Amino acid sequence: MKICPRCSELQPDESSFCPNDGGVLEKTTDPLVGRTIAARYKIIRRLGSGGMANVYLAHHVIIERKSAIKVMRPDLALNPANRERFLREARAVNRINHPNIVEITDYGEIEALAYLVMEYVEGESLLAHLRKGALPWARACHLASQVASALGRAHQMGVIHRDLKPENIIVVGRAGTREEFVKLTDFGIARIVDAPRLTFSEQMFGTPGYIAPETIEGGVADGRSDLYALGVVLYEMVTGGMPYDARTQADKLLKPLSSPPIPPRERVAGLPPELESLLLRLLARRPEDRPQDAYVVVDALSDVLRRFADPSVRPPPIENTGVPFRVPEAQKSSPTLVEHPLAGNPTCEVHGAGDPKTANLGRMPTGEISMRWASALGDLEASIQARAKEKGGTFAADRASELAGVAREMIRRVERAQRVVAEAQAKVDRYEVEGREFRANLGHAVDQLVHDRSRERAHLEALLARKAGILDDSVVPSGGPESVETRTWERAALDAELDRSQGVDQDLSFQINALKKQLEARNESFDRQMLEAAGALEGSLSALRRLTNELVRTLDEAAGVLNTERVSHPNLST
Repeated sequence: MKICPRCSELQPDESSFCPNDGGVLEKTTDPLVGRTIAARYKIIRRLGSGGMANVYLAHHVIIERKSAIKVMRPDLALNPANRERFLREARAVNRINHPNIVEITDYGEIEALAYLVMEYVEGESLLAHLRKGALPWARACHLASQVASALGRAHQMGVIHRDLKPENIIVVGRAGTREEFVKLTDFGIARIVDAPRLTFSEQMFGTPGYIAPETIEGGVADGRSDLYALGVVLYEMVTGGMPYDARTQADKLLKPLSSPPIPPRERVAGLPPELESLLLRLLARRPEDRPQDAYVVVDALSDVLRRFADPSVRPPPIENTGVPFRVPEAQKSSPTLVEHPLAGNPTCEVHGAGDPKTANLGRMPTGEISMRWASALGDLEASIQARAKEKGGTFAADRASELAGVAREMIRRVERAQRVVAEAQAKVDRYEVEGREFRANLGHAVDQLVHDRSRERAHLEALLARKAGILDDSVVPSGGPESVETRTWERAALDAELDRSQGVDQDLSFQINALKKQLEARNESFDRQMLEAAGALEGSLSALRRLTNELVRTLDEAAGVLNTERVSHPNLST
């Protein structure tokens, strides 16, 4: 078969030109190109191939949108475990939902084909960029920080990627600017921590050169295994090469088990020392020697960029979420109420039940509403007086006057209901403001305490390391009795400082737990208060709507009486 590159329509082999647009037809041997999957995804062309699936550009024929479709290889789809692993990618990605991860919008099986529908990202893989050479270190940090952020969310949601490499990172946007961003893709062999295993075999997943040493030795991959792969990717970006000199696949697997990585400074000059230190930590042989989570990597890379990079590639400043929310004074001093349509726009849409005139309730000061009701009643009474003068008193005028009296009393009831609504609305507003301020202030306090405890624990680790060095019997102090006495005093000072630091750590932990409990308790209290206040507000609004509808019907009936008489006696003057 042949295909038109313009309209993607299939044509017979004997044809040379497309009958639709005259385009020169191209030979295709891919049986999926030109087909429509699931009655809505028309396959345009193949974008790439992998060990498990092929990826195609597709056109959604209903909503006119481009998509990328990953279709599992038919030979692998015969195995139910393979199909389950393939479709698990959709569940893994949907579980994460992060802006730096390619979104999966649909998936399914049809005619023995298992497929995933993904957002189509117009960019190049990081591998394509690396084939042009190493990246400036600041740009590499900017991209790696986004990958780390995506991994952090994935790990937090219990998903381990297990195949992080340049091919699975798509780069979008103008190179070297803050607008450049990445999309992490291909969670095809991701492990969902709390999901059942698909197999009990010792099969190893990943790509040689990016597989963490503990995984090569048969250990279970966790978040720190992904961080090792991120370290390899970042190393490639800044040096243009791999951390180990390995020519064969076996070397790529075994070199990390037997030798340390080549220091980045031996491959490229001008790297900030902090960046090289982070790279070597990410590539550490033991998982416990690497950063403990991806957010640590995000912070470290952001710090390197802020300190050493040109402002054009630095990340945006982190917003201070600890600033409490405050309501403008004008909002605090002006209670607001619902608005009646007699005072409003006659073309408003009806969004609620009841008379259209009362359905669109907005916010309005009480006095203004009362004035508008009084104005409407005044207009009615003026019409009644005019009719009474014309006829010298009629049944219609008397009936309308009676209804106007009822309306006057109802306006008083509506005004009382408005005051109740105002009080209920003010209570809801007050609880919302108090809850926002409390959560912001207490949340900020918890963050500060956690940061303080983190720094204290780092200090505690340094003290323990120092004490271990002093207690090392293999180190003989020089300088005679004075050196021995100095070491004795240093031990005593270290013990005192250790006691103090441990006490601070315990105290901070106690405060953090207490504040968290307080936050939970206050949140529950605010939830109860808001539920009660919102219920009272809804009840008072419902009562106000009923009164308002009744008032409208009364005024309309009075006006209708007058209009009916005018229709019955067309010779009446106006």
